[in-house]
Amino acid sequence: MLFLGLSFFALGVAAKCIPSSGSSVQLFIDFDGTIVTSDAYTTLATAAYASLPSNSSVLSWDEIEEIYGERADAAATALPEPSSLAGAIAYANDASLRDVERVVLVRATAQKKGVHINVVSLNWSPSWVRLVLQEASSCPDVVSRIATYSPEILPQGALPFSPLNHNVSLFSGGDKTTLIMSLLNKVPVAKKQKVVFVSDGDADLQPLWDAPTNVGIVAGYEKSAARAFRQYGVDIREAREGWKGFTGEKANTVYGFEDWVDVKRLLWP
Repeated sequence: MLFLGLSFFALGVAAKCIPSSGSSVQLFIDFDGTIVTSDAYTTLATAAYASLPSNSSVLSWDEIEEIYGERADAAATALPEPSSLAGAIAYANDASLRDVERVVLVRATAQKKGVHINVVSLNWSPSWVRLVLQEASSCPDVVSRIATYSPEILPQGALPFSPLNHNVSLFSGGDKTTLIMSLLNKVPVAKKQKVVFVSDGDADLQPLWDAPTNVGIVAGYEKSAARAFRQYGVDIREAREGWKGFTGEKANTVYGFEDWVDVKRLLWP
């Protein structure tokens, strides 16, 4: 059995814990480092490799990390250092860096009274994300209604099928923004008054900052997303202090938190 440090308020904490006031919130959440509160990257990879037969021809994890590191370093070295938030967003969406994710490593929608939670991730299999949530969550009635969006690298049939697992091409923060826009096109205006995106990483600066997101929330004040926003003069409001308006370029602000209870206080006071 694999145990990870997961924060399951991110998934609704339990259906009974999601406020039933009918607030029309569309909530999009990153996976690794945001729902998974410790870095799951190596832990999950190690567990996956342990399940392979001894005669497997799959490249070793060390070999994959080496290839990824070499390609990522080469791509990053060729790019100019960003000097503004717009530049940092463009940097994170550069085709060469996006290609590293796409080629080398293809790596969590609970619905309750108007609250829709979507888990979107660049570098995880959607079926694998669902398995982790099911194994670790004490909220099975919530998890069963979560839609997961990620590239699918596992063979068909390796894990149980769910119509809520979506194999989508997500290789940059800009891809997440595009996905969110597409999903919201199917949602009535009254049900998307707050479009919330939560992430810890600077690869997600665009979906944290740009429309259609109007409530960007960074997970962890010392993680890379928060550091990048501070570097470019963006104010980070503490979610625990409650609602102070929408975020983005006009407000020059995002919200931040360390405890998911503060997100509940922010969105459903």
